[in-house]
Amino acid sequence: MSITLHRHGGVCRIAVLGRQESAAASAELRAALGEARAAPETGGIELSFYDADTLPRDVIDVLAALLESDAGLKIVAYHALLAHSLMRLGLPVRQVSHHSQHHASAPCCAVVLAGSAQSLDKILHIVGKLPLADAAVFVVQHVDENQVNLLDQLLKTRTDYCVLMPQHLMPVQPGTLYIAPPGHHMKVAHGMVYLTRDRKVQFTRPSIDVLFESLAAEYGNSVLAVLLCGFGRDGVAGCATLRRAGSLVIVEDGADCEGARAMPDAARDAGHFDYVLNLSAIASVAAAALAGDAAAPEGELLDLFLEAVTSQCGYDFRNYQRDSLQRRIRSLMLHCGFNSFAHYQRAVLSDAALFERLTAELPVGVTSFFRHPAQLRQIRDEILPYLASFPMIKLWSAGCSTGEEAYSLAIMLDELGLLERSHLFATDVSPYLLELAKAGLFPAATLDTNRSNYRASGGSLDFDSYLPAGRYLRAPERLRLRVLFHRHSLTGEGIFNEFQLILCRNVLIYFDADLQRQVLQRFARSLHVDGFLVLGPQDGLNQAALAQGFVPWKAGSYIYRRGGACHE
Repeated sequence: MSITLHRHGGVCRIAVLGRQESAAASAELRAALGEARAAPETGGIELSFYDADTLPRDVIDVLAALLESDAGLKIVAYHALLAHSLMRLGLPVRQVSHHSQHHASAPCCAVVLAGSAQSLDKILHIVGKLPLADAAVFVVQHVDENQVNLLDQLLKTRTDYCVLMPQHLMPVQPGTLYIAPPGHHMKVAHGMVYLTRDRKVQFTRPSIDVLFESLAAEYGNSVLAVLLCGFGRDGVAGCATLRRAGSLVIVEDGADCEGARAMPDAARDAGHFDYVLNLSAIASVAAAALAGDAAAPEGELLDLFLEAVTSQCGYDFRNYQRDSLQRRIRSLMLHCGFNSFAHYQRAVLSDAALFERLTAELPVGVTSFFRHPAQLRQIRDEILPYLASFPMIKLWSAGCSTGEEAYSLAIMLDELGLLERSHLFATDVSPYLLELAKAGLFPAATLDTNRSNYRASGGSLDFDSYLPAGRYLRAPERLRLRVLFHRHSLTGEGIFNEFQLILCRNVLIYFDADLQRQVLQRFARSLHVDGFLVLGPQDGLNQAALAQGFVPWKAGSYIYRRGGACHE
């Protein structure tokens, strides 16, 4: 991290590069703010964060104090998540977007897939995912001239495109896939396929460069080109020609290619590409390009995108309810300035900031302190006193979002004298939401609701004694230190402890039935034999819980045990 301070027109401008990830970085920023505040004749402070997506609790406190003191502080955030986190707490911030509005582009008239060693399976995979469109598809692969090429036979079983090993001067037709024959260069010009026996290029015939350069001249910015695994440098010059013509060039990530990464790495090192993606991401982007700018994030296109997100970045939303996903993706596209799903997914799969925003906002993080207070009152009055017989109580708030539920449990344990001998784990899939939870700062606008829920849950003191009102609400250190926040995916990761109490409320409702079953099975394996599972009253999972062997603790409570009789 680096901080620069300069004065212009009486205003102290502080620029912060890098993330605020250490105590030393926070101390340096606080010192810079102090210096700017103490400067004579200061006409205000403009503080710009270029990279940070969250800020430490102590830095936010300093910013709030400066705003209260009327120091003329203006905060500028270049990261959408930082702007979101500060506005959530009522701190004024101006967001500077990196992305301008993306308008419709030229329709994709041609897709070309090219590769050499270890590219066969990748070509088969991508072609199998392409929707039939009013476009032509070209495939060129390095093969020995004396080898029988069966690629056309293999592809015919995987696509609705008409698959041809073309003849010389064959017209190019939409909805057709053309494969470069062994021993011939394939070119496209004036709507015709040309096959030649010209000299080898980069020791190969057919040549990727030859086909790429002809397509650049024929289709210009209507080409999507993919360079896959292989050896040598064939395709590097062709990628440069395509980019000069305005075509979209994708290079496969060399990590996908095992030993045969020389060819895509050479194109990447030369800078002749728009995106470097893995196989799943390439299939998704190519399919969306052929579907066109009007195609919505639904059906097979949405499935491919979720597969790409999982393989490229490790976040698995494939079994989330589709209606919810579609609504939230459309909303994110709009807020990020994209009116085309094809453009949006290219950006998400290549831009870390956009991807972080997707993973933070795609899960529905609706939460509050003491939400569903009647259910929490049952936990306070009956379940926690029962668990008090354990020498150490282990609790898990699964899908904790910004942490309100976890801190609510900590308050309840504190009031029952159980906090010191409790281990309270809180998990979520989003690192961004977990950082907000760890900071323990919450919007003041929720105070009235929090007070009401606290009283309805059986709280014996005053909610404000735990989180006093101010510009925002602050969880006390003694509660923050008792909650262990860490990242965990309910959809893709296993059990990590045995718990006497598991709460997972208003999370599973967004999963499909199969994923709900899998997660309930994980909870069954994570639950102590005398433990309790708490689901949300709105989750509608009673039958699913019964099917996994859970038994209602009390009728209508949405609290379950692993077995035994219903408690009346």
